[in-house]
Amino acid sequence: MARHKPSFGRVKPQSPMGRVPQAALGRAATCRVPKNADSFDGRPNTHHIVFRFDCVDIAEDCPWSLANITQADHVNLLSKLREFERCTLGEILSPDYGAFRLYTNFSDCPNRSARQRLGERYECDGDSIARFRLGGTARLYGFLVGHEFHILWWDKNHEVWPSKKKHT
Repeated sequence: MARHKPSFGRVKPQSPMGRVPQAALGRAATCRVPKNADSFDGRPNTHHIVFRFDCVDIAEDCPWSLANITQADHVNLLSKLREFERCTLGEILSPDYGAFRLYTNFSDCPNRSARQRLGERYECDGDSIARFRLGGTARLYGFLVGHEFHILWWDKNHEVWPSKKKHT
């Protein structure tokens, strides 16, 4: 069975590895976020979450680049991804599952530079972004498409969408 490959609009560079979004190469361009998840039939309780790296922003000027992760944080990230992949999409989306959040209106994000970077580098059909809490202040941001989470940013210090302090 042939797998559907997501198409990226406005992606120009060709590399020996095939088509790579310019944002991933560290060049200014716009990356098209995939519209459809591979083989997702709309039943969230039958599909486990899958992590994809096709939208990851590893540009040198990205403050939340996975390229800047420490070895200890990398080990923690891989451990958490393994843990999350054991969950179905239905479990992840459950209000009882505290490690995931879907922000349906990214224009409400309090971090202006995150809003600007997303708008400049990514073409999205909607105005939403999602994140996984990795423990402490660390977060992993991306786009949820069906049961696939397209990783975008690794936010060690909870800067992309900081929480409002309670009881202050």
